[in-house]
Amino acid sequence: MTEQFKLQSGDVLVNVNDRDDCLSRIKRWGIGPYDHVFLYLGKMGLYTFRKQQHKVLRVPMMFESVPVQGVCLRQLSERYGEKVVVKRLKSAHDQRRIPYVLLAAIDLASDNEAQYDFICIPLNIVPRIFHEKFGMPIPVKYHHNEQHVCSEGVQVVFIRGELPDILGPLCVPPLPGDFVVDSPLLEEVQRGELSAEWV
Repeated sequence: MTEQFKLQSGDVLVNVNDRDDCLSRIKRWGIGPYDHVFLYLGKMGLYTFRKQQHKVLRVPMMFESVPVQGVCLRQLSERYGEKVVVKRLKSAHDQRRIPYVLLAAIDLASDNEAQYDFICIPLNIVPRIFHEKFGMPIPVKYHHNEQHVCSEGVQVVFIRGELPDILGPLCVPPLPGDFVVDSPLLEEVQRGELSAEWV
């Protein structure tokens, strides 16, 4: 009998876009088969108080950046049922940096300035897509700030956790698929539908 796959803190999860609606097909043409990335933090303790008693609940949590909430921590269960690729740090040396990456994620999600970077999409990501598709020039300057699209947010917390080579230098905002195909530090450990059995 094979052992059931389990997520580990610091795993990078990338959503697979294989849907057949028009918007999904356009996104697939533009950014490839992956359309969102988030970081698994592990089970975090939450306190509940009831009738002068308290209890600690262990809740699987994730770090992500999404348009409405911005950079935030959310329950992993909000993503159950989605198709994902799970990437994990290859080396034991890099895995020792995971606590620092997780602290960086919590710190960034706690920053009121860390919102979703809507401006990054037309100024940097769309030109990158056109460059890759049609050989057009990418803007020379990328102004990094405390606002992040999903892939940029995940890259930044690895950089702050002292794993700057997760995708290379922070000069062009990454796309979700970069974590699947371009990271020298990550390896694929699972692919399938995210479920509670993985935690």
